[in-house]
Amino acid sequence: MAKFKIQKTSSVVNWTGKKVLGLHTGTIGIADGHIDLENGKINSGEVVIDMTSIIITDIEDLKTNQDFKDHLFHDDFFGVDHFPTSSLLIEHGTALNDNQFRLTGMLTIKGIAHPASFIARTEVFTDTLHSLGEIVIDRTLYNIRYGSGKFIPNLGDKLIHDDFVLQFKIVAQKES
Repeated sequence: MAKFKIQKTSSVVNWTGKKVLGLHTGTIGIADGHIDLENGKINSGEVVIDMTSIIITDIEDLKTNQDFKDHLFHDDFFGVDHFPTSSLLIEHGTALNDNQFRLTGMLTIKGIAHPASFIARTEVFTDTLHSLGEIVIDRTLYNIRYGSGKFIPNLGDKLIHDDFVLQFKIVAQKES
């Protein structure tokens, strides 16, 4: 088995959250992680996300940007003071075709874990692993209910979609 340590500075996670009248975008950092390959196939791993590193990229006004960031850090969103990290534990990888894998595991946000499954394209060049993919997350499963039509009626144009998207590029270096 080969273990690949995620390179935090070379890897990036972009997020997108949608609402009725638009969307918000940003990035979030990786705190730590690794991906394990056996016979050239992903079979396990873990990615730890630094929730304190949330950046909003679509709001230029500094005060509005900071107000929104403060709101995301609050308990009605990610509760970052109590939950400074989130994690994805990869429990299994199934090869689909030409470097594509269906990865399954447990996603933990705000201390709440749920099964997660998504497709990632992964290639290894000598001792460096590159992985690209996207995961769609239903925030309400993790007690993030603010602005959700599932829990608050008659929101109109204040409705926030329950799903948000993480697009990732992981770069990892083989450990000796």
